[in-house]
Order: sequence, then C-alpha cells, then structure tokens
Amino acid sequence: MSQEKSRRNNRTNGRFLAWRAGLRALSVVAPPLAERLATDLFFRPQRRGEAPRVLEAEGKAWRVRTRAGWLTAWDYGVGPTVLLLHGWSGAAAQWSRFIDPLVRAGFNAVALDLPAHGFSDGTRTDLQEWVHAILDTAKRVQPIHAVVAHSFGATAGILALGQGLRAERAVLIAPAARDVAGYVHAFAQKIGLPRARERGVVARIERKLGDLDRFDARQVVPTLNAPALVLHDVDDTEVPFLEGASLARAWPGARIQSLHGLGHYRPLADPEVVRKAVAFIATSEASVERGALSVVEGGQLESDAQL
Repeated sequence: MSQEKSRRNNRTNGRFLAWRAGLRALSVVAPPLAERLATDLFFRPQRRGEAPRVLEAEGKAWRVRTRAGWLTAWDYGVGPTVLLLHGWSGAAAQWSRFIDPLVRAGFNAVALDLPAHGFSDGTRTDLQEWVHAILDTAKRVQPIHAVVAHSFGATAGILALGQGLRAERAVLIAPAARDVAGYVHAFAQKIGLPRARERGVVARIERKLGDLDRFDARQVVPTLNAPALVLHDVDDTEVPFLEGASLARAWPGARIQSLHGLGHYRPLADPEVVRKAVAFIATSEASVERGALSVVEGGQLESDAQL
C-alpha cells in the first residue's frame, strides 16, 4: 500500500470513528437529529476517483445524461455489450480484471460509475436513482448481452431487469437481497446507530422514496427468465451467502456457485471468478462447466464436489 493511500485510509477511518461517537451521543440527547444525520449518511457513499486499469484493451470514457444526472461510462472493445455495475462506494475501476477477458471474448465491456460514485455527478444517491441510471444508459449501448454486477449494484441490476432492461444473461457477484429495513439495520450497525433509532431512519427514507417494498429484489427475480449465475463467498461478512442463495432459489434457471476465502471484494480480482463469469457470458447454453456449479433446489444448496 502506498503512503498516500495509507494516509487516505487513516483519514477515512478517523472520520468514521468520529461519526460513530457523535451519533451515539446524539441518539441520547437529540434522537431526531441523530436520525436525520444517519439518513443523510445512508444516502452518501464514499467516492473512489479511479479509472479502470486495463493493460491490453484500448477504451474511451464518455458522459451520458440520465434521470439521475450526468454519469461517466468506460467503454472497451466491440461486439455485444456487457454492462458492468459496481456496488455501493465502489467504482467502475473495480472491473479492471474483467475488461481484457471480455474484450478478448468478443464483447463490448461498458463499466459505469453510478450516481455519486467515481467520476459521475452527485454526492448523494439512492437505489431508485441507480435503476434510472442503468435504464437510461442501457439505451445508449443496447442491445445488452449480459449484466455483470456486484453487491448493491446487483440489486439495482435486478430491479432494472424487472423494469424493462433486456439482457440475455446475468452474472451476480455477492448480490444483496434485503428489504430496506434490512439495509438500514446493517448500516446502523456499521455506524453505531442504536437499534431504537432505526425505525425513524426507515420512516425518513420512506418519505423520500415512497413504497419501499418495490426495492426488494427478492420480489422481482421470480419474474425473470434470463439465465443467471450467482457467485458468492460462503464467509462473506458484508453480504451473507444466504442472500445470494435466496436470489438464486427464486430466479427460474439461476445457478449459484459457492466461493471460498475471497470475502466480499476479492472475487472482483480473482482470475478463476473472472474466467467462470466470462465463460458463462460467452456460452450459448444456460449452464457452464458440468459439475462446477451448485444448484439451489427445494430450499437446499447442493454441495459442490469440485470446490
């Protein structure tokens, strides 16, 4: 790790600890203020200002105006489009290891910096903005052959598919599958907000976004027909493996492969994960490599003898 990156991490950690201490104190002396500040933080991701680092493929960056504001897209190769969607506080740069293999396989890899992320506009965003951003950008690069998405980006990708995004197949890496209250609970634990204040945060989010049930990806996947591959680490501490399993179980034709020792973020840089994903995208069949996948059936996840 470079000294500059280490300094940035230290500054971020220091601010985070200060926020935790402040919110705990405000929750005691001024609960409504604590809820308002926590809600603001909920909509404010950490920004990573990095461009994809691609060794072989030549690409270009371009801007697209969407209902969520101006976005930056990173475009590589020619052929059917593969849309790459990062997670919360992520960036298009996280797809660097995927881009060369996709281009070599004959695809146009388009990686988005989603609203308030990377080089795109905004400081605050929400799931509805992400869905609008995906749908509006897709019109510029359609037809979409595949969507590849990580974490919260997978949630947004699923919702976009449910709202008319057309794709031949999908690869979901550590996909998140919760209701909004579940996201708030995980967020509250991270920032030190007491459980008693969570309901107030959910109420504020509901006033902003309306009916929150429509953001539950688990309600959308039963209506989807595109073949899907879910890749999820069994020991993921950010998004539990069972969330990916629940999506695969409810998605007709979806399959899940359990990963080991990669956690939440390392699958994005793992050569074997990249190979599996590109193979699934490139094959004309709904399945990949006989025996390499665990299939969710009847609420049970079969063990994979080859893993």
